[in-house]
Amino acid sequence: MNLYRFITVLLLLTTFTACSKSSGLKETATETLDLQPWSDDPVYWSWNGEDPVLLLGGASSDSPFLTEHGKEDLGALKKTLGNYVEINLCTVCDSVTTPFAWQEALGTYQLTQYNEAYWGQLQEYLQTASRLGIAVKIKVWDWQGLGANYWSENPWITALLPVTDSLLSSDFLPGENPFFHTVPGALMYVPALDSLRQLQEGFVDQLLRTTQDLNNLIFDISVPGNTYIPWMAYWGSYLEDRAARYNRRVNLSVGIEPPQRMNIARFNQLVLSGAPAVAHPARPNGNGLNGLAQASIRGIRTVEQHLKFRNLRPAPEIFNGEEVIADAATDGQGNYLIYLPRAGSVEIYPEVEQHAAVNVTVVGYLGTQKSELLEPPYGESFRLFTEEKRGGWMILKGILSKECGKLSVLKP
Repeated sequence: MNLYRFITVLLLLTTFTACSKSSGLKETATETLDLQPWSDDPVYWSWNGEDPVLLLGGASSDSPFLTEHGKEDLGALKKTLGNYVEINLCTVCDSVTTPFAWQEALGTYQLTQYNEAYWGQLQEYLQTASRLGIAVKIKVWDWQGLGANYWSENPWITALLPVTDSLLSSDFLPGENPFFHTVPGALMYVPALDSLRQLQEGFVDQLLRTTQDLNNLIFDISVPGNTYIPWMAYWGSYLEDRAARYNRRVNLSVGIEPPQRMNIARFNQLVLSGAPAVAHPARPNGNGLNGLAQASIRGIRTVEQHLKFRNLRPAPEIFNGEEVIADAATDGQGNYLIYLPRAGSVEIYPEVEQHAAVNVTVVGYLGTQKSELLEPPYGESFRLFTEEKRGGWMILKGILSKECGKLSVLKP
């Protein structure tokens, strides 16, 4: 079984398909592009429900739609065979790009009026991604921007203080951020927070209006810890109810996902473990869309020409109990995929036919590949190595020998 199924607590993907009802939202849909769970296994994604795709990508900014080169980066991602980005709806922005309209007379932001420039840039970015066949996961809530470090700068907070000063104090313990406890059932919820929740609902409605014609999206409402589960559940239900007002499929990403850094090795290891969608975070948490990030995507696409990651399961037994720097997986048919994160060697003990030859393909970090056929006789183990300092992939495919009276073919 795929390792990723054992960690579904970290990422649970659900889809809500709603019936058509009257709504203020325009009832249109893009019929040529419809991101949805794969019909055979909803852990994975598909553009038509029938053919699964591995989503890989990255972005040079957490909120690339606000940057000058955001749409150009989408083109670069497409050329490198990427098809996925993750973006954050930044709320701590400058006065031009914040999501809310500035009211000069009041000297503050108006949380019921929205900045057309911000939402227009978001819409253009998402439309460009759709045309290029790129899936976009939108982190609906700006967890970093609504953290204690940015509390006094965030429009959500500055527009409400000092009216709700006692309810929205920045002096909170981990897991008790009051902004994320405005829903019934939350640990810190009090009815006085209902007015703020109504503003939050308006924000989500604005997001749905902006994205109403797009079917390449995943709405991310995951949370960083257990205390925020009521918050996640509320917005999952809210989005489901809103989707029920018009004919649209809404993909949701939910789960407990603490912030983490991701280097190239971690990116590749997640893919090897069976993750259905992986994106390089922007710096300083990752490589964004730099040369190394693009090379890692090319390398994985090259591996996919030989083995599909969704068909693999972890194969630590191939190392015979030795502690190694590598990770391995197998399709259960005598074929193995090994990843080395850096230069070095590894001893492996694969199960192969006694008289079988083994085809070894090495995929470098730039996506280049070279194959070699290992003929018997050989011992019970192989030593594989790479001098590439950034490591690479090694694919072992068993070839049945004619000496055994069997047809000599590569196993799929």
